[in-house]
Amino acid sequence: MLVGALLGALLTRSLAVEALDSWGWRVPFLLGLVIGPVGLFIRRHLQETEAFVEARAAATVRQGFGTTLATHLREVLVCMGLTTSGTISFYVILLYMPTFARTQLHLPLDQAFIAQSIGLVCMIVLTPLSGALSDRIGRKPIIIAALSLYLALVYPLFNWVYDNPSFGSLMIVQIVLCCSLGVFLGPISTAGAEQFAARSRSTGLGIAYNLAVMIFGGFAQFFVTWLIEATGSPIAPSFYVMFGAAIGVVAAFFLVDRARDVRLPTLETVTPRTRAA
Repeated sequence: MLVGALLGALLTRSLAVEALDSWGWRVPFLLGLVIGPVGLFIRRHLQETEAFVEARAAATVRQGFGTTLATHLREVLVCMGLTTSGTISFYVILLYMPTFARTQLHLPLDQAFIAQSIGLVCMIVLTPLSGALSDRIGRKPIIIAALSLYLALVYPLFNWVYDNPSFGSLMIVQIVLCCSLGVFLGPISTAGAEQFAARSRSTGLGIAYNLAVMIFGGFAQFFVTWLIEATGSPIAPSFYVMFGAAIGVVAAFFLVDRARDVRLPTLETVTPRTRAA
């Protein structure tokens, strides 16, 4: 995201509008093709976790879609709620904001991309720090605190930047929102994985993640456009972000926090005893 934002700032600042419209917009997509072989390289050389290796060696029956939903419905819904919050924020705050800055705030695109880049740097710094902190104090308090703060700040920040459209105000909004997101994103992947035993983890997370991203992320632009037209408010995208944050807060209260467990369940499903722990 940071490389993409910097590239967007470079292209919009260095190319004329005609060149950008005719061929310049293709450059990021061409460079983006690199993610294919990089992803394959990582997948090929990534080592599996000890828990997964043990589960595979035990040759237990693989849980399918229906079985996972029947036995882990609560965990799937919790992970889906948290993913919904993250994916809405990703599509609106990180993808839609340059468009919002251009169409609603009437700021140059290069300024929008630079402001976004600064916010992303803050997110990159805070994400691992938040993840490390969650190892000490738990996932749930960090996720709830980050999403609650995020929920409280989204609308006032959108309203403020709309009333005061400038590069400085947009940069402040991006920094505050990206910092909140960085704190949330630190523990979220681990928290989701900890909800499932090793033999059902990929299926459970796959169901939760893909449904949430498909529905609330894939249709994000549609929902945002519809909200603007239905409400007549140019800051209506904040309503959608608040909706996602609220779902995430509710889901986080049902999260089973296993940050202090010595070892996660491997072969057995998550039982009421481990759930209570």
